[in-house]
Amino acid sequence: MKYVIGIDGGTQSTKVGIYDLEGRIICEEKVMLRPLLVPDADTAEHPEDDLWDSLVTACQRLMRKFEGSKKDILGIGLGSIRCCRTYLKKDGTLAYPVINWMDKRLAKPYQNDIKDMAYLSTTTGYLTVRMTGQFKDTAANYEGVYGPFDKKEWKWSDDPQDYKEYNITRENLFDLVMPGDLLGYVTKEASEATLLPEGCPVIATANDKAAEGLGAGLRDDGSVLVSLGTYIGGMM
Repeated sequence: MKYVIGIDGGTQSTKVGIYDLEGRIICEEKVMLRPLLVPDADTAEHPEDDLWDSLVTACQRLMRKFEGSKKDILGIGLGSIRCCRTYLKKDGTLAYPVINWMDKRLAKPYQNDIKDMAYLSTTTGYLTVRMTGQFKDTAANYEGVYGPFDKKEWKWSDDPQDYKEYNITRENLFDLVMPGDLLGYVTKEASEATLLPEGCPVIATANDKAAEGLGAGLRDDGSVLVSLGTYIGGMM
């Protein structure tokens, strides 16, 4: 038997599952996230390092439950919450708590007010660094104002002048890969923390809602998906 792992980071929980190549669930785990820090109507932050900590706990429980061989796990698909923003240090750790999609600051560019900020990224970008050590991200998770992103070409602008209104430079942004492409491999450090197999390929997916739509069978323009999540959304 061969297997793949899916990681689904949501607004309220982190979910992980192991599947066989026919799509059958072998085992799964879910860890609830801590309540958002909402001191006022404009602010919504994930406390401390909750996205990574919940992923570590969920993966540990999953791998302890898994009765197969780690050698038979072919890859890991990484997906997480859309429309969030992460500010990271040079080593890829958080320079500031993860800003949730309900935070009104996401309507504004970077304000040059975060100490030690070297990178501006998404939840998938942050988790990619923690899992693989690579400063890469899926191009399919860039909803919101992050920089001059060309949605038709799925790439950053090549013109340095386009970055001025965002108060960043190209060096502050991760390299992008397409969904289905390789982000990197699970590092020894990440393997020790999560119990995931060291060296296992980590594959780019999309954001949580886009992956949900595809998983539900939303593959053409004649179907609509009603999503009853943290908020109710219609997608087509």
